[in-house]
Amino acid sequence: MIRLSRWVDTNRQILIYDDFYNAQPKHGERFQLYKQILDTYTLNEENITYLEFGVASGTSMRWWTDHNIAPSSNFWGFDTFEGLPERYGSLKQGVFNMKGQFPEISDERIHFVKGLFQDTLLENIKFINFSDRVILHIDSDLFTAALYVLTTLFPYLKKGDLILFDEFGVPGHEFRAFVGFVDSFYLKLKPIGAINNYLQVIFEITEINSNRIK
Repeated sequence: MIRLSRWVDTNRQILIYDDFYNAQPKHGERFQLYKQILDTYTLNEENITYLEFGVASGTSMRWWTDHNIAPSSNFWGFDTFEGLPERYGSLKQGVFNMKGQFPEISDERIHFVKGLFQDTLLENIKFINFSDRVILHIDSDLFTAALYVLTTLFPYLKKGDLILFDEFGVPGHEFRAFVGFVDSFYLKLKPIGAINNYLQVIFEITEINSNRIK
C-alpha cells in the first residue's frame, strides 16, 4: 500500500485524464477513461491489436469493438470463462463464471481463447499481429496471471503500445505485478490516464529494449 501511495503522489501530475478524488467511484466509469484515450490517440480508425486477459461477460471487449471501426483490427480475448482459478481477496475461486460460454458479440475480428493464460497464451502468440499498435488490457485480477501475461508478452511489445490495468489500485495483485514487471525488464511506462481513484490506469510504452529475443 505504501509503494502504491508513493506511486500516485509521484505520477498524478502527468496524467492526461484523472478523476482523483472521486468520492463515489463506479466500475462503469472506466469507459470515460477509454474514450479519453481513444480520442487522444485517435484510435477509432487505426488498425490495432487489442489483447484482453480477463474477459468475463465481454463488457470491455464490446466497448472496444464498437468504438474501433478499422476492418483490419484484431481483438483477442483470453479467459477460462469458468471463473477465477484461485481466491481473490474476499472473492472465492470460481467467481465470474460464464459457464464456459463466450460472450455473444457479433464481430468477425474477435478471437476468444478459453483456458488458463499459462496454458493458452504461448500456443497462440504466433497468430497475433504485433505490428499494429497493441492495446494490452490486463483484467485478470490475480497477481500470478497478470505477471505471467506481462512477462510472456514483453518480447513482442514496442514503443507506443498501451497497457491498461483494470485493478491497478489493488496493491497485492495487479499493482504488484506491475512493480515486478518494470523492476525486472528494461522499459519505461508513462502513465497517461487513471480513473476510479487509480483503480484503472493506462500506460504508454515510451522506451523498450529493441534487442530482445522472441
